[in-house]
Amino acid sequence: MSKLMSRNPVVKEVNPLNEFSDLKPADDMVVTINKDGSPRSIFRDDIWDYSATSSTLRLLNFRAKIESISPVEGVTLASKNSLNVANEFLKTLTLNWISALGGCSMSKLNGDVTAISFLVRYCADREIPPGNIFSTPDSIDFLASRASTTKQVGLFLGKIQRISDTATVLSNNRFWQGIRPSVEFLNRLKRTRKKFPETTDSVQTLLIPSDIYQSVLKKTIDDLDCFLRHEKAIKLTFALRSLARDKGVALDRSLVPTATTRGQNGRIQYYWKKLLLENVDVSTALKELYEAGISKSESWAGLVGNLKRWQLRCAILISAFTGMRKSELLAIPLNGLKTINTENGPVPVVWSTTTKLEANGAPRFTKWVTCSAVEAAFKVAKIITEGVLEWSGDRRIIDIQEQEIPLFLSIEHGKSGIPHRQFKFTTATFCLKRINEDLYSKELTVTDKDVAEISWFLYGDGVPETIKVGKVWPLTFHQFRRSMTVYAAASGMVSYPVLKAQLKHISMVMTVYYSDSNSRVINILGEESEIKSLRAEWSDAKARAEADSIYTLLESDQPLEGIGGRRLKAHKDRDELPMFLESRASTKQAVKKGKFRYRPTLVGGCISVAACNKGAGVLASACVSCENAVFLPGSRAALEQTKEFYEAQLAEGAPKRARQEYGTNIKHIDSFLQRLVETEEVT
Repeated sequence: MSKLMSRNPVVKEVNPLNEFSDLKPADDMVVTINKDGSPRSIFRDDIWDYSATSSTLRLLNFRAKIESISPVEGVTLASKNSLNVANEFLKTLTLNWISALGGCSMSKLNGDVTAISFLVRYCADREIPPGNIFSTPDSIDFLASRASTTKQVGLFLGKIQRISDTATVLSNNRFWQGIRPSVEFLNRLKRTRKKFPETTDSVQTLLIPSDIYQSVLKKTIDDLDCFLRHEKAIKLTFALRSLARDKGVALDRSLVPTATTRGQNGRIQYYWKKLLLENVDVSTALKELYEAGISKSESWAGLVGNLKRWQLRCAILISAFTGMRKSELLAIPLNGLKTINTENGPVPVVWSTTTKLEANGAPRFTKWVTCSAVEAAFKVAKIITEGVLEWSGDRRIIDIQEQEIPLFLSIEHGKSGIPHRQFKFTTATFCLKRINEDLYSKELTVTDKDVAEISWFLYGDGVPETIKVGKVWPLTFHQFRRSMTVYAAASGMVSYPVLKAQLKHISMVMTVYYSDSNSRVINILGEESEIKSLRAEWSDAKARAEADSIYTLLESDQPLEGIGGRRLKAHKDRDELPMFLESRASTKQAVKKGKFRYRPTLVGGCISVAACNKGAGVLASACVSCENAVFLPGSRAALEQTKEFYEAQLAEGAPKRARQEYGTNIKHIDSFLQRLVETEEVT
């Protein structure tokens, strides 16, 4: 229970100390070390230096965090002694928090310490012992009034919630026991969090409504096809710009590749204007690209300024048809699209690197299955990248392997910026928020239907404030990942294990979570007559099959277990079965009308009229406590296999977020198996 309040960190830049006094660490205790293992920072220091393990954020300045917060109004400034006590407490809490997390990234630790600093500062100003930070509800209002934005308030309150939850749970630890939250504090925190929710996460993982989802993808595909129809004009423009560049730098080009100087840029512009006058093909090409909407104007600046938008379109399409995270998109090499041979023919796959499959965040090169629709995205992105390598800087880049070049090369800093760790060049940066409104202004406009669809998907709750009719849908890359998962799960053609592999999830629990509520999404196959006919045939066949299955079950006199199974058996024994079970024809009609269902599961069957969101298609434990589960004699094997799966996951070091659920499910399975044994003995 000591490490369940946070997700497993991607990279552990901060690790817990082996031994320390949780109440009063020694002043000379080493808290950070150099790369050679020698001491770098000790507990007494106000600034802890993590530069040996963190390449980004390196210093943690405790005193500055406290003293930079505006003091409480209307009170005497905190004394030097109070600030010293507060500073020492903040450092002690930090060590205990790192230990509770089992290690974390430096950015996470910095954010958590910043959030808790507001409470510590409030107590210092009020001369309240810092150990009472979770017993002082007014400190929450102080934080809300001092944070710079409402979004930041929500994020900080979320961090406070997780730390206070830890203090509640870890009652066997002296430090956490000493700062256990009061009921008044937790109630105030709960009320304030409703006013300042962590809106980023709720928008980030939203399902994209079906109309918006399909229209954005359709427009993206159409736009990329348009780009490729004008490929010749684009490549001609790139080649002639490269020619102007070569003439402009010829006088003073350096011995090694470098960015162009101000003087060289002036000469390049001169030769470019000269080319426009002498070569009508250039002017014609630029006009063609402007009229097609590929360029913002009939100029070189208009074309280059729009290339980033074209890269974004490519990234959107690949994300939608692979479920890749943004970091995984940026790690795709120039030759990342390949095909693999299967029994059903060649299948396109995207190769890239992910850090989500290894416990220590180490990158792993792997593949994502996709479809032919992404071929256009790869072609467009490759044209842009090869063009940037050709005309940017003071010379064309040659003699470099494609796997060393990112598919999404930065237009501005590709050759001169900080290289991506997988490549020799800088990758692009994608920000949907800034440019999605003009890129998809019509497609992203929210309608009444979109709001109703999301409200239904969320069971009537939790529709973010930002989603309003007539406004622009707050599109994010992660929404494509979530939407692909939900729509794929709802199709019935993709299994959970396949989705788990595609999403690069360590735990099946996370995959089931991602596809939650898939039964409530709109069918995105369409409404054409052929589709409607197919649905009607499928509905009739499904109803007939389910009616036959339940009749076979009731006539077999098999022992029925589970809550749903015992209920069916009791009705049958008392001759109180529903009237629609009197004949197969009436049962079939009941199934078609949604009054009754019976579907096979790993343990037997399910009589729920609603689709299952508990993961019963993956793990038998989902049925143990379900009121609609029917357990048949063969269920013991499925339960034991599921138990073995959980035990194997725990033995392999399952993520912290999954351990508690796995352990609980093992207990449920053991309890249910015992009831099965007792039932069999009685029988």
